[in-house]
Amino acid sequence: MTDTPNQDTAKYLSQRQFGAHAHKYVLSPVHARGYSLGRLIELVDPQPGGRALDVATGGGHTALMLARRGTWTVASDLTLPMLHAAREHITANHPGGSVTFVRLDAEQLPFAANTFDIVTCRIAPHHFPNVAQFVREMARVTRPGGVIGTVDHLVPGDPKTDRYINALERLRDPSHVWGYSRAEWEGFFVGAGTEIIHWEEYTITQYLTEWAEKMGCDGPTITRLRAMLKHAPGPVADWITPHVPDSGEATFSPRQFILVARNPGA
Repeated sequence: MTDTPNQDTAKYLSQRQFGAHAHKYVLSPVHARGYSLGRLIELVDPQPGGRALDVATGGGHTALMLARRGTWTVASDLTLPMLHAAREHITANHPGGSVTFVRLDAEQLPFAANTFDIVTCRIAPHHFPNVAQFVREMARVTRPGGVIGTVDHLVPGDPKTDRYINALERLRDPSHVWGYSRAEWEGFFVGAGTEIIHWEEYTITQYLTEWAEKMGCDGPTITRLRAMLKHAPGPVADWITPHVPDSGEATFSPRQFILVARNPGA
């Protein structure tokens, strides 16, 4: 992994990017209605009276689904405008629900060990400078027998292909740090002492202009992104299947994963 922002720079860029575009993520179809939302909730199976933490809550969609199942939920984010947007969304759609909003750093969770039955983080870890530390923190605050559910971007594990895909992501969003392979993700969770109980992969369809404009990309940047899709090397094209017509909208289909792990306890 090369040319990635350092920790302080990455966290500053993340707050700047998402602070400026917070409400777009409340409305984003991938975040608000994407396959992974319902599937993640199904897999972690929140129960009435349980305690859940949603890390990097974004628009608050996962936290809202947890709360609707009767689980006391902490919705957390590093970016204050994003947390405000999540609060507006959740309180409008689940008034009176038991949701607490906390600004925090995903790599330094301010909770005691064994606090939560469920910890989730959906489509956010690629912004974190130290994913291994983040996973250790999730494991630490999850009670023995509790579960951790994570959704994020996926790369194939070939160094050249991974660099190209991550460069594409970072051109669109300078706060993107790195997307990891299945082997790397499994290593993070096994290294944190958890037991992986579910893994699945799926693709989503992204429309280039909408995807880029959501992060404030200008015309020249969208042109560069289009060129990267059009001229993607074979292994990259095989992974993200770009479609770039001579005129009209370009699309591609990046891969994501859902991983669920259990804290086996002492």
